Amino acid sequence: MVAGAVLLLSALTGAALTGAVLGLLGAALEPALRALLAVVAALTVAVGVVVRPVPWQLDRETNTAWLLYQDWRTAAYNGFALGLGFTTRIGFWLFYLVPLSAFVMGNPLHGAIGYAVFAMSRVGISALFAATNIWISGGITRARAVADPVAVIVLGALIAALIPWL
Repeated sequence: MVAGAVLLLSALTGAALTGAVLGLLGAALEPALRALLAVVAALTVAVGVVVRPVPWQLDRETNTAWLLYQDWRTAAYNGFALGLGFTTRIGFWLFYLVPLSAFVMGNPLHGAIGYAVFAMSRVGISALFAATNIWISGGITRARAVADPVAVIVLGALIAALIPWL
């Protein structure tokens, strides 16, 4: 129970910091430039969804050295890495909407909140499945059949919403 709480709290911390930094970077740019960069990023990810079988990612699991601690540090380090999002296996192209949205909003608080929601869903659901001993065979592969087309649709809608800002 304690490890799960530490895992979730550290994931929320890493996510909130990342979202706030991206929101701050977005706020530092003029809206037209921010929109242009976001459109280019969204188009790049949309093309990636179509031409690549898996998202760009570091494609790694928990650092095995952290497992040797066998205490709260394992949960804290792993949670922080999962909350950042890009330091572990991503699995879904939809992830790229999280940092892109934090940047587009151009608001550190909104970026932090959005990223925290991502971390809560990513780590919270995993912790819940682990606590209830639920294993879904082929879960990511099956989910990507739905998530990848949704990513293209949402990215297209984001691009359409940003075009007037250019």
